[in-house]
Amino acid sequence: MSEYKDGESPLTGMIKSGAGALGIATGAAMGGFVAGPLGAIGGATAGALLQDAMKAVAGDVAARFTSQTEQKRMGAMYVLALESVAARLNGGERPRSESFFRPQARRQAKQLRSEAEELLEGAFLAARKAYEERKVALLANFYTNVVFTDDLDTGHANYILSLMDSLTYRQLLSIFIIGSGQMKNLIRTRDFRNDETLEPLQIGVLFEIYQLIKLDLVTDAQGHYILGVANINPSQLRLQGTGAQLFNLMRPLTLDFDDYGYFINAFKPDFLSPLP
Repeated sequence: MSEYKDGESPLTGMIKSGAGALGIATGAAMGGFVAGPLGAIGGATAGALLQDAMKAVAGDVAARFTSQTEQKRMGAMYVLALESVAARLNGGERPRSESFFRPQARRQAKQLRSEAEELLEGAFLAARKAYEERKVALLANFYTNVVFTDDLDTGHANYILSLMDSLTYRQLLSIFIIGSGQMKNLIRTRDFRNDETLEPLQIGVLFEIYQLIKLDLVTDAQGHYILGVANINPSQLRLQGTGAQLFNLMRPLTLDFDDYGYFINAFKPDFLSPLP
């Protein structure tokens, strides 16, 4: 359980925990994220509504989930998301329409929380149970991008969030690698039907990608049917539909070899030896 100092709110404790996990000075995090005037930065009602929604949901989940690990993951996501939101507002971008941030009406004159609040809680809950903690940064990118994407249906955004929750970090990276096209010239240009044996890494990555294919996130660029892992030609993989949307909602994402090396080693051309 997290222990709060006298007079310290659960939200303050969560932000401190998240800032510590990210290596950000606690004072800078508190000054910029607890009382930061996002509405003033945005210069619009939507900016103020966005700030109110984020604080309300963050305060609620901070009070409900108090284990140290949960606080660290959710606090890190909150700090990263707010930092990105503030930067984009400072850059002159406008959030999506105000209706996204206003309470939803329903029958019997009762009100539901705004779509922004519901989606943010979903992102917090996904971060809370992200045992692969590198997914936390992707979830922060996701929420920030949704906030600034007016042509994305909120219901579909919730579906994409559920995919992020269910997919592994390596599957999410595979979507990003395929979408970026940066590895296309470094990998094999044929499928695996004539390979007698597969290495353990190849088996793992192929089955992970095959699941993405079955979810209609990835397909063959030439329209060839992929009936099993042996039919996968890595150089011909491309994103489709929701896969392309997921790619855009995870940006920006900078990868180094520790992140993408598995992809090259699994799909190396025949003339290459495994990279370290």
